[in-house]
Amino acid sequence: MGRSYTEKTIKLLFGTATHCAYPGCNSRLIFKDRELYTPTAQIAHIRSEKTNGPRYDASYPPASINGFENLLLLCGEHHPPVDRHESTYSVDELLEWKSQQSQQGERQVAGAELAAIERILNREAPITSDAVLRGPIASLGQTERLQQASDRLEEKPLEAAVLFDEVATQLEATPFVHHAAIIRSRQCAALEIGKSFSEAAKIRIDLGWRHYFSGDVFAVRQQIGKVEEYEENLPESALRSVNGLGHSAAYGYERHVTLEDLAEAFDAMEDTDQGALYVAMVLAEESIAWRRQDLIRSRTPILSSMVKRVAGDESGLTAKARVLMCLADANDDWGNLVKAARLTYPPAITSWIAARHARYLTLTGQSEQAIERWQDAVDGAVSARLNDSAADWLYGLRATQVQYWKMGVGIDDLHRLAQSLRASGTGSVLSEPYPLAERALSRMLDQKWPDALQCLHQHLRHSVVTASWSAELTAHERFGDLLEAAEKWQEAPIHYIRSGASKKLKRLAKAWPDQPLVLEPPSRESPNWERIAAYKFAASAGKAFPKDIARAWSECACTEISTEYEGHPQTSSWVPAFTAFSTTADEASLESSVKFLDLTADSLRREPGTRRRTDEALIDALVKIYESHEPLHDQVVEMLCDAILLCNEVAERAVYEGQIILSENPQRVEQRLSEAAYSANYYAALALAVADCDVTPALGVARKKLEQYIQPLNIQPGVSTIRVGEEEAALLVRVLDESDRQAFTDSMIARALEVHDLEVNRASAMGAIAITGPSLSKAARSAAFELMIDFTQEPTGSTASMSHGDDPFSRFKFTVGEFPLDAIAILVAGKLAHTSEHYAEVQRAAVPLLSSTSNSTCSSIARMLRDLPEGELTMDVEMLANHQSPWLRCVAAIAWTRNPGKWPSLGERLCTDKDPGVRLMLARGLRGKAGYEAVLDVLRNDYRRDIQRELG
Repeated sequence: MGRSYTEKTIKLLFGTATHCAYPGCNSRLIFKDRELYTPTAQIAHIRSEKTNGPRYDASYPPASINGFENLLLLCGEHHPPVDRHESTYSVDELLEWKSQQSQQGERQVAGAELAAIERILNREAPITSDAVLRGPIASLGQTERLQQASDRLEEKPLEAAVLFDEVATQLEATPFVHHAAIIRSRQCAALEIGKSFSEAAKIRIDLGWRHYFSGDVFAVRQQIGKVEEYEENLPESALRSVNGLGHSAAYGYERHVTLEDLAEAFDAMEDTDQGALYVAMVLAEESIAWRRQDLIRSRTPILSSMVKRVAGDESGLTAKARVLMCLADANDDWGNLVKAARLTYPPAITSWIAARHARYLTLTGQSEQAIERWQDAVDGAVSARLNDSAADWLYGLRATQVQYWKMGVGIDDLHRLAQSLRASGTGSVLSEPYPLAERALSRMLDQKWPDALQCLHQHLRHSVVTASWSAELTAHERFGDLLEAAEKWQEAPIHYIRSGASKKLKRLAKAWPDQPLVLEPPSRESPNWERIAAYKFAASAGKAFPKDIARAWSECACTEISTEYEGHPQTSSWVPAFTAFSTTADEASLESSVKFLDLTADSLRREPGTRRRTDEALIDALVKIYESHEPLHDQVVEMLCDAILLCNEVAERAVYEGQIILSENPQRVEQRLSEAAYSANYYAALALAVADCDVTPALGVARKKLEQYIQPLNIQPGVSTIRVGEEEAALLVRVLDESDRQAFTDSMIARALEVHDLEVNRASAMGAIAITGPSLSKAARSAAFELMIDFTQEPTGSTASMSHGDDPFSRFKFTVGEFPLDAIAILVAGKLAHTSEHYAEVQRAAVPLLSSTSNSTCSSIARMLRDLPEGELTMDVEMLANHQSPWLRCVAAIAWTRNPGKWPSLGERLCTDKDPGVRLMLARGLRGKAGYEAVLDVLRNDYRRDIQRELG
């Protein structure tokens, strides 16, 4: 029968005896040393359970063999002779010993002591409660110690804490160091039960920093939460340490915690406080990551003083180097650190310093030195077998070469070499706690915004600290993606700018909501790719700049283009700054406008047909300067005429964008452009027409255009051609006789009805009809009107198409846009209408299309309704004001400004419309009017500059 003693039996045996049962032997039953219980007594059977055993008694009940009455405790010296010489030691004698031992004295057997005795005597292996610990604990021979610590936790917590400390110390000296945190937590619990709060807090703070550097911020908060339960029992130094740890962990985890809060927590600490160096390191590195070097500069003396007292072991040198690299970044003082690196630090840290220096040089525009330092860092990392870091720095070298357009030979070889390094082994100056970039992307895809934000914070800081330059740029781009997806509009641009993601900035500008864009212009110290991206974004989204911001951007852009030169598009911000000035030129000062005109005065005096990248932006800027500064009118008119004489795309833009300017200066336009019009300059002729000048010089060009466009179409099956110029030709044909205008219009009608032609060409023909049609006789207008109305009732789609790649997985896509011919026909019919019956009929024809969600359809209908004569609008204005399309709400705004009394409350509703175009129409219609102060006050406070300009 196997031996197994119950807890009750063991408790009775050891609770009624103090030493060996052998007469005269005083050997103790339990030996306690180094906080461990070890039973030294052995259990002897008075009657054996085995047939051939000592003192076997067949009549004795088997169930009582391992019971208290049949057992006594002997030391290791006396147990063997008792069993070996059974004839010498009879049952009666042993029963007498038993009786004497039971009278040795009662004592309380503690639960932990009892558990240890029971486990050892029954030969049961202690079971570690946490499966993660079983292997490491068993391999170190600490299972019994851990079990006894757990057993004593409630009864003798301080003894348990000592045992937990011994186990944790053993683990920390092995590769199982991360498992020690579990034991340390149990040690803290024991200390807290034993009211040793200061010691517990010290360990929990240390655990908190371990969790922080392993990326587990939630675990940090758990440790802090435990300490806060007894914070009233802690000294001030411990509370400062907890506060520093808490702010370090909260930054990037809690949105409301700022770098200033972290800096304040650091300032409150003393040098000798636990974790003060860690808080200093976190503050310094986060400040560098977020471009807040001012927070470091103001604390340079205290940070420098702290690192001087750091230990000289590997851990201390690493922490010292990390803080010193941040100080060098903030104070532009890399020289001393670089000189001392090789003598002070091991090769791994020396290469790390080289990489951080290369990052700094890249950011400050010192590309040649940066490339050299990247190469030094890679060489050092390879020698130190830090393949992951070497690969990261190769990508940093590659990114620097691309950003400064120093491509050289073998730019792709750097990528292949980096991949080879990763494949041949790992090793990093600072390992990631987990794949930060991948986890951030995963959280973003799952729309777990808080987790994604936390991961990106960690990813950005790790990238900056390890000088993983390419990863840092990607982290900023991902920040932009996250903030845009979470609709944190004001915060997204700066991250896209820092990553140089110009395409995403353009997309962001299109998606920008109806709110002011508050973004400061880049400084001259900003790296070239950031200035390029910033100016491009300003050019795309500048309409949303409030006045003061737009003025700052115009001044900054003007300075940029005045002091820099037009270099390579990959490295020069000159062209983006030019376009940004164009967007904000409406707020440019007179001085900046004069400087701009002087700078560009000769740019349009060149060979006809030539073009420059800044032509379109220049025309836009000229128009805005004309509107803002009357003293510059003459110079702007001259430059517009110079542009028209070029007879190319810039000439076309000058005519269309400068129509009002040309019409206000007909004499000067006629003087400058008549000769060119006689010489068949199409745009000069067009300018004479739109400026209401003498069109005689334009007649020759107009007739050539007529002859060109009245020719029958020659459509070849399988061949699609996009035609341009029909609407421009119509503007010139208007100066010809009515018969010529009629012939042109008939030709355009035939083209508009040609189903074998592309929709874009048919739409262009309809646009030409809208230009020449109103100048025909009433009978001809009515006939064309009926044709357009009939077409809207039964539109004929085109059999030809140039669209390709509708499938979302198509690699090649092409489309010419959306052209709803039925809606365009309604627009043309509105132009041709000339009676009240016509106006009513065209509005009835438009009603079925109002349910469309197509932007093009609604735009065409809105333009038709806008151009109706005052008093002819019969459509329900309230319905238009509630329509989902801003185009139709614009019509409601125009209608209200014409007759406010008809819809008393409509103006107050529309002046807060979410679309700025609606508010612009209100402002335009109310200009110079009085009596609508409630609406005007709202519009005067609108952030949109164009709305404020319309109000004067």
